[in-house]
Amino acid sequence: MTRNDLNNSLLTLSLGFTLGLFTATHLLRLRDRERLRKACSRTQKHLIKGQRAALGVDLTRCCIPNISKGKSRQRVVVLGAGAFGTAMAYAACQGGNEVVIYMRDARQCEVMNREHRNSKYLTEFSLHVEGEADIRGICTLEELKEELAVPGVVIIHALPCQLTPPWFREHKDLIPKDALICVTAKGLYLPTQQLMGHAILDALDRAEQPLAFLSGPSFASEIMKGDPTTLVVASDQLFQAVRIQRIMNNFKTLRVFTSDDPVGVQLGGALKNPLAVGAGMISGMGCGTNTLSAVVTRASGELRELCIAMGGNPRTIDGLAGTGDLMLTCFSPQSRNQRCGQRLIHGERVEDIQNNTTVEGIATADVAIVYADMCGLELPIFRCVHALIHKKITPEEAIADLMGRPIHHEVVHH
Repeated sequence: MTRNDLNNSLLTLSLGFTLGLFTATHLLRLRDRERLRKACSRTQKHLIKGQRAALGVDLTRCCIPNISKGKSRQRVVVLGAGAFGTAMAYAACQGGNEVVIYMRDARQCEVMNREHRNSKYLTEFSLHVEGEADIRGICTLEELKEELAVPGVVIIHALPCQLTPPWFREHKDLIPKDALICVTAKGLYLPTQQLMGHAILDALDRAEQPLAFLSGPSFASEIMKGDPTTLVVASDQLFQAVRIQRIMNNFKTLRVFTSDDPVGVQLGGALKNPLAVGAGMISGMGCGTNTLSAVVTRASGELRELCIAMGGNPRTIDGLAGTGDLMLTCFSPQSRNQRCGQRLIHGERVEDIQNNTTVEGIATADVAIVYADMCGLELPIFRCVHALIHKKITPEEAIADLMGRPIHHEVVHH
């Protein structure tokens, strides 16, 4: 065989190999595309009609929707016209959705519909959103039932934690079984010592009610002012978290991330409250930034320990629902929990403080200790805050206890 014949044979072999590789790759891609199409079809089968319509996308046609370009208009019903409920309604309206706020006060409702503002909370802010339909107020159960009957309705729950399960228990017949409930309350339910999601499901007597949990560093007044704010929304079913993300994210002042760790997001949002009470106590004692920074850092580690023990993801505590919210409530005088800690150190009673304001950190501190005992965790900062709230120790004894603990290597969690 001549050199030319050998070269021609090698060229033919190379071309054949390249063509075969291209054909095999193309067939594998077709196979994977068909597998993906079938997987999406199976996912679609598990969605009931209302959920499929509310998604705004057809999973059999498009597996990964481009949520930054165009989105379907949603009917959003906000339960509670307090400061945070008002801010959530305003944010959802900015996102181009039809928003209704349910409240019990007929006068407050009438003013909202006439003047486009909340006459009780955040009164200095207009609720009118340029280019969008105005937020509507409703105040009767008949109106609420009518709004909740809209297919694909999303409920944003903004009631105080301890009132939430009783409200859902009393009105469970109004709540459609396929309606997505987005919980914004950051706390634990004291009577049953439950996470808010578990307490809501028990109150509704349903295991399959779709739930999502919205949390993160966010004061209502700053959302209304348009200060750039970031939040996280978590759900066991990630597509439900994406639904809330699409409703609330406006690509201008509010940015929402998703999570599949509702346990971690709930624990982070709830358990930062007693820690913020402790931060207020530190300020009330006259201690400075050295002390506060040390306690917040070490408390974050305790929060991570408890999250792991309760079945959450410790990385969640490193994010917006954990460290982010913890810094907000511990360092800002706007925090009700932080102000409560200062008032307690100055001698006021818990009962007097709670007469005119809701302080979730008081009730949550009790449940946090129950969780710590259940999981066999020491959590010295949580325990000191709890003891100070209930006047079991003095501030001087708390400092001596924490500073006098055995010295050891700092453990940094990865």
